[in-house]
Amino acid sequence: MTILSTKKYVFIKVYKTGGTSILNGMLFNDSSARRIQRIRDGQATFHIKSSYMKEDLIPKLGLSWDEYFKFGFVRNPWDRELSNYFFNSGKLKPPEDISFKEWLNINLRKGGLIDDHNTPQCDYLTDVDYIARFENYDEEVKYLFAKIGVDWAQNYKHYNKTDHKPYWEYYDDADIMKVHQWYEKDIEMYNYEFGE
Repeated sequence: MTILSTKKYVFIKVYKTGGTSILNGMLFNDSSARRIQRIRDGQATFHIKSSYMKEDLIPKLGLSWDEYFKFGFVRNPWDRELSNYFFNSGKLKPPEDISFKEWLNINLRKGGLIDDHNTPQCDYLTDVDYIARFENYDEEVKYLFAKIGVDWAQNYKHYNKTDHKPYWEYYDDADIMKVHQWYEKDIEMYNYEFGE
């Protein structure tokens, strides 16, 4: 879900980067924060690319994109894909009917459906002012909330957190390459490496 606030910020939520926790903090502590959704193919989606906000929604609202502080989070693609697996297949626990390798083969195939959960992160975050890193989550959240002038709740809760071993323990060489090929733009743009 994307957030637009009269405090002149836009938060672009990228799937599986800690965005639900940030959204809840914004909505709880900023009464002017509005959730934005988009109807696409007859269904509502809350994962909205910044390009849509800039080129379509903001102009329709009579607002100026340049007047807003725009930001979002990115995450190591190998870690993000493992989190996708646990979240989507197992509802936050290890799934019983599909292995991680099978998950990757289904979701990261050439010519396959690109859905919110496996869209490259850089596709969401074009023309934004700040890209925060999930790996430095607590520091980034403190910085961003201070920057946008919103109090951060002391009783902060991390929503939808998956519980698993370090992501690199789930990969073999073929799976490392599969994720690398799928998220090549993210890896290059955000300087990610496997195992960091």
